[in-house]
Amino acid sequence: MNMDKEDLEGFATDPDTDIECLQVAPMGGAKVAILFLLSDADYATTVSVIFIVDNFDPKTARGILVTTEWLMALSAAPSGELFALEATTWIWRHAGTDWTRDKVSQKSLRQVWAEDSGGPIAVGTDGVAYRLVRSQWQPIAPLGSTEYLDVHGHPKHGIYACGEMGTIHQLVGTGWQPLEVHRHDRLRGIDVAPDGKIRVAGDEGVCLRIMNEEVTEIAATTEMTYLAVRTFKGKAYWGDEAGVNVETADALQNFEDTGIASDLRTDGEFLYVAGIDTAWRFDSHRWKRLTLVYDHGLRLV
Repeated sequence: MNMDKEDLEGFATDPDTDIECLQVAPMGGAKVAILFLLSDADYATTVSVIFIVDNFDPKTARGILVTTEWLMALSAAPSGELFALEATTWIWRHAGTDWTRDKVSQKSLRQVWAEDSGGPIAVGTDGVAYRLVRSQWQPIAPLGSTEYLDVHGHPKHGIYACGEMGTIHQLVGTGWQPLEVHRHDRLRGIDVAPDGKIRVAGDEGVCLRIMNEEVTEIAATTEMTYLAVRTFKGKAYWGDEAGVNVETADALQNFEDTGIASDLRTDGEFLYVAGIDTAWRFDSHRWKRLTLVYDHGLRLV
């Protein structure tokens, strides 16, 4: 559907409309792109909004996309190109001018990650995965039919995907190899740290740290769902349904109440958190935040 300004105002200010911050994509130089989603209760009507912001200053925020398509994920490539996943088989691409939109998969995708210099990767249901090679999305040979929920990597330690039934797979060449952790949990988020440690966050308080194939179970603060994990300046931060936790030895400690921490990203200088209707930034000392509001238009405050 299309929305004019009056329709958008009515939808954005409707008390039954939910606003979610879905992802903060670091672009380098303290610049980020932030994806927000406005939706009704059953997601029949959606509005996706992407802003680019310099140094987390709302005065610099500029909207680069408003669409009634449901965008699920956003990531920035080293070149500064943006890649957004539309529910659930299309990838949008922005290289500084117009957006392009490509049908990538017949099966549902769950995440797109573009930070690797080898090209963006999208992963999803039934073990499907694609990598952008020059201008074509090439399928990665599936290892099985398990659903992937997240993908992350590090230049020195490789790229890994995680998902249902305790799945952790490493990308090797044009295919996957399993990393056996002998678990059957739903693993929602993965991080590959600069020191080579792999961490996965999952349902019912599952938080695992893996080094040299040795698995350590991190004691969670509760048995709620852990959605994301990211290493930042030598510490591991875990996102759950209430906020951010920090890993200390083999246990988690409550760190910051962000309402939810559905996604964590870093550019090395800052840690970025997707909260409820708010994007958060942490510099290891203090927090800044940007909230989406409607005030004569969609804007960040």
